Amino acid sequence: MFEHVLRQMRSCVQRRAYVMTLHAEEEMVADGLTVFDVEEGILTGQIVDRQRDAARAEWKYCVRGMAVDGVPSRW
Repeated sequence: MFEHVLRQMRSCVQRRAYVMTLHAEEEMVADGLTVFDVEEGILTGQIVDRQRDAARAEWKYCVRGMAVDGVPSRW
């Protein structure tokens, strides 16, 4: 359903053309994840949900994929 968005996300990960926000880093630490886990999840996963950010009126996409250690995760 959101394949074009997922392709774009994967392309950014492969080119290292993205910015990890401070909030994202805090959430990763809280969940015991690394940036490599998030990258792997995007590269191996699927978009499972889309949410509208009320404050910014932007779309957020939830991705379910595998972390580096092979454990399924959701971002």
